[in-house]
Amino acid sequence: MRLNHNMFSLSIYKTYKGRMTDESKALNNISTGSKLSSAKDNPGKIGKNETLKIQVLTNDAASKNIQDATSMLQTFDGSLQEINNSLSRMKELTISAGSGALSDEDKKIIQGEIDSIKKDIGDLSNNTEFNGIKLSVSSSSSLNENPTKTVKAAIGTMDGENIEIPFFDVSPENLGINNLDISNVDDSIGAIDKAIKMVSKVRSRYGSIQNRLEGTADYLSSKDINIQTTQSRIGDADIAEEMMNYSKNQLLVNSAIGLMAQSNNFPKDCLNILANVK
Repeated sequence: MRLNHNMFSLSIYKTYKGRMTDESKALNNISTGSKLSSAKDNPGKIGKNETLKIQVLTNDAASKNIQDATSMLQTFDGSLQEINNSLSRMKELTISAGSGALSDEDKKIIQGEIDSIKKDIGDLSNNTEFNGIKLSVSSSSSLNENPTKTVKAAIGTMDGENIEIPFFDVSPENLGINNLDISNVDDSIGAIDKAIKMVSKVRSRYGSIQNRLEGTADYLSSKDINIQTTQSRIGDADIAEEMMNYSKNQLLVNSAIGLMAQSNNFPKDCLNILANVK
């Protein structure tokens, strides 16, 4: 008589190994929060999942560029507002100097305050900067209202999705107020009006750029949410589902261990039976 291999036990062991693999995978998904730890987990979706991850990262980078550009423009606009306020005060003093009831000493005091305001405007123009980028860039000609230079900021994830940020010369020299003298009230008022108009144009340009940046930021935010939702649906693990899978496979593994213990006794039982046969 010949006893065959314990095929029943081998079959249970094969099932046991599969359940152990499933249990380990479920535990890994729970610990990492991802159901696509490697390409073998889902070869058909791993490429799409990685592409969506890259889109999320590039959207975040573009959003950071927009935030930096917006912060820079807000810093510049704050200084331009102060320059506007200084020009308004300068015009007020110039008109006051036109009063025929002022003494030479009074006019001297007014001229001194105007000179102090010009110095303040120069300080704002020269010292306002954001991360080393200065507000004012010197121009080669006087009273130049055109940008002295422009820089491109990437505000999207595709080629060509950028915006040009202009820089202007808002120094007292270029604004035409450096040699302001209240002895000629009419000319001084005209020069101040031109300076106010120029600063207002610069602020208008920056304001329109900020509006565009805010609109683009809102678009990127909505786009980013949609991409992250899709990527999460493909690559992120459902913790509740994975816990159920883990518990189920753990139960099956324990059951398989018990069944293998019993099935491994079958040959021994058979031999005991044969031993008692006479």
